[in-house]
Amino acid sequence: MNSTRIARISAAGLFVISLLTSIVTGLEKLYIFYPSTFDFQSIQKSISDALPEVNAVVFNRYDDFALKMKTEPPEAIITKPLLIQEQFSDYEVVLNGERNGSTEGNYLVLSADSSFSLKSISSASVIGVIDILGRPGMKAFFKRSFSIEPKLKRVSRIGDLLPFLSLDVASGVLIESVFLDYFKSTSQLQFAVVPLPESTTGIIALAIKNGGSAEKTLNSLKQNNKAICRLFYIEQWK
Repeated sequence: MNSTRIARISAAGLFVISLLTSIVTGLEKLYIFYPSTFDFQSIQKSISDALPEVNAVVFNRYDDFALKMKTEPPEAIITKPLLIQEQFSDYEVVLNGERNGSTEGNYLVLSADSSFSLKSISSASVIGVIDILGRPGMKAFFKRSFSIEPKLKRVSRIGDLLPFLSLDVASGVLIESVFLDYFKSTSQLQFAVVPLPESTTGIIALAIKNGGSAEKTLNSLKQNNKAICRLFYIEQWK
């Protein structure tokens, strides 16, 4: 059994356990989807330890998250504001994560080609990216971010982007700027780092279902527990 299948089975198991727990205890249900350098099991444990009165479920794939949002919508979600805005309009953002004094973050393109630039991107170029919006959503994001739309190659984990560069599978990879140090520390490649100024988006947000309440989740995040903030690379919620 390969690692991807094991991870998906583990995620399904965690969801079932959390759902049963929510039914039995009446805890607030919180879904979390934010691709990170931390593995989702570690995020799950850290969130559960920090929010014992909340039934939190962490997803590591967009498809799994989107499906459960349709079939078992929770009281609250923590994810990218862009995803909430474009696909989950029945949720209202009540808190935003702040990093370096801003609630918005930038993207950049990393390439193993020292001569790489935005001008070198063509419709035949392949750019790897973490899937946070599903295929149609990511294609729309690419159209807004690049003057010439390259080919899109999606993955679920940040670590899966590195082979795109080391094996010359893609011209570059699109990442949030906060993850640059991760790539530099895990690879000996000399990267060309190209900012993408047109792709600024909100970093992370807590949203509550319209007409609902998630007081325990909201109050817990307002305490700015460092263990929670570090999972999303932020200093505070505001």
